Amino acid sequence: MSINPSDYDLNELRKMARERGGEAGEGTRDVDESDIGLSSGVDSGTSSPGDATSSFRAGLYRELLPLEAQNDASKPYLNGLPEHYAAENLIFEWLEFLILHAGYQGAIEALDYYSSVEWITDDCASTLNDYMLGLGETANTEGTELDIDDHLLSLVYIGKLASME
Repeated sequence: MSINPSDYDLNELRKMARERGGEAGEGTRDVDESDIGLSSGVDSGTSSPGDATSSFRAGLYRELLPLEAQNDASKPYLNGLPEHYAAENLIFEWLEFLILHAGYQGAIEALDYYSSVEWITDDCASTLNDYMLGLGETANTEGTELDIDDHLLSLVYIGKLASME
């Protein structure tokens, strides 16, 4: 089943985050946080898989809320890539995440899709594709389809990059 990230804008995500606020911090998701490099607010307790997914999403929503407060939340969310060391680290971390989860071709398709739904500009997508050329030689060519949590995480990366502009 494929989730369409264009079904959600930042205002909808903000509303969902407020509604889910009481579910935060209840369990884990089988994700190595070093793969995503973000503090998702997921603790190391044990719970059922449904609670883990809910908790992971709540952590992503918590990441989005302060970022949205700093920006005007108008599309495209990311007009250009910041040009400093911390931003480049975040960019490579995001691209690595996409490649690890979706494969090289899937990552390219995800960036194209984020451009088509105006999360990022065409120029950003082109620059990110150029960055991926360097990663593509050794990158995983096979991957799985990205799910809603993967797209939400991409939106967190986009928000963090937008806040660095």
